Amino acid sequence: MIRNFRYVFRNSRPAKLASAGAVTFALGGSFWAYRAQHSDCDAQSSPKSDNTTTQQPRKFQINLESVPPIDINEILQRHEQSHRPLPASGISRYDVAMTESNNPSEDDHAEAVLPVPNGFWGLFAVLDGHSGWETSAWLRENLISAVSGSLADLYSKYRSNDSTPHSTDHDPPPGEVDDNIKQTFQRLDDDIIREPLEKVFSTPSRHAAVNLLAAARAGSCALLAFYESPTRLLRIALTGDSRAVLGRRKPTADGGHTYEVHVLSVEQDGHNPSEAARLKEEHPDEEDVVKNGRVVGMGVARAFGDAQFKWALDLQKKLLWKYLGNYIYPNIKTPPYLTAVPEVTTIKVEPGDFLILGTDGLWECLSSEQAVGLTGLWVDSKQPGFKPTETGRWLPSELPVENSGEVKVRYRQWCAAESMAFINVDSNAATHLVRNALGGADADLTAALLSLRSPRSRTWMDDITAVVVFFDDT
Repeated sequence: MIRNFRYVFRNSRPAKLASAGAVTFALGGSFWAYRAQHSDCDAQSSPKSDNTTTQQPRKFQINLESVPPIDINEILQRHEQSHRPLPASGISRYDVAMTESNNPSEDDHAEAVLPVPNGFWGLFAVLDGHSGWETSAWLRENLISAVSGSLADLYSKYRSNDSTPHSTDHDPPPGEVDDNIKQTFQRLDDDIIREPLEKVFSTPSRHAAVNLLAAARAGSCALLAFYESPTRLLRIALTGDSRAVLGRRKPTADGGHTYEVHVLSVEQDGHNPSEAARLKEEHPDEEDVVKNGRVVGMGVARAFGDAQFKWALDLQKKLLWKYLGNYIYPNIKTPPYLTAVPEVTTIKVEPGDFLILGTDGLWECLSSEQAVGLTGLWVDSKQPGFKPTETGRWLPSELPVENSGEVKVRYRQWCAAESMAFINVDSNAATHLVRNALGGADADLTAALLSLRSPRSRTWMDDITAVVVFFDDT
């Protein structure tokens, strides 16, 4: 049972950083209190029209002799955050950065480091929306609160009769923790796509229905990291096509070091053989459920929301006739096709490890090896005696990681594969990744990409959100 958290959905995107909220869980006679921080990017709002005056048409002029200047740093750093939790949390720092392509951005994120009876929990989420921002915004407000509350109930059950409550000897079995996270994801998705229906059908108002079902009709992937400081266990729960990668420093025979790459998630889309097999088993009489790497036309096989791929056909027809519902695609025959249930993986964190969480916009530009190598470069540059290259640029082969030469789809699309090079100029590790994802040492390319306006910008780049978590080195 999930207790003591509040579902929140707002019909208008907040313009500023959401304030922290205090939440308290009652656990077997003890109280776990924490302040959960949820953050959001600034939304660009259109100016309100003044009905009392005549609006003048906007003029678009091009001065061929003077290109408008653009402040790359201001744009890349606009939404960056850096946090230093308490030393006992096992997390020395975490950095966040976002860059928009859609307007408003469909990406979102949430983070919280929570004190618990025997240590701390760290929860970090990146949320990649599609077909709108409403689902990712809903998850920003609810995902971490729901998962932490449900896990708190589970751990409390196992420790309620324990005479040593600060011990980990009576933690739930690992499989139960994984199942608890999966069940919570599913319950949240039910709250998105099913809970509003009763209110919708109790009113004839199309206006009410459109707003009540906004998060159900949009969709979002979700990548959640759950870290327990007492056990140093890190769990990654993925629904969709975001990615989590862990970097680990390892000494080399020549006295130097490199960084190992541990990919902790596998994208759930039509290119994933296990997802294709699962969908074929669930829909044996449909040949085109997965075609050209897409699931009944969708780019992902798992997601929150996207109710038109989950609701029964008779329900969808009723919504279409009465409440401005979506038109039903011809290939939607036996829903549901998508699920919000995540895949969960676990790794034990070693001192000095770092975790990179990124929406797919990051991984379209950088490989896992490049992201780890760039973060390793950023870490190394903070150490005494670090020597930068003579040019201040790093080729992919010069990063402190193996197999870093892969050119991803975006760099090929930009015709920048041969000139690909990186720089290290940011104090925020997540901004460092986003900058190098969008051109790196080629400032002109970065400026061009950041100058593109929606919707044309979506052809050349996606929304990008990156979270980098640094674990203590002791």
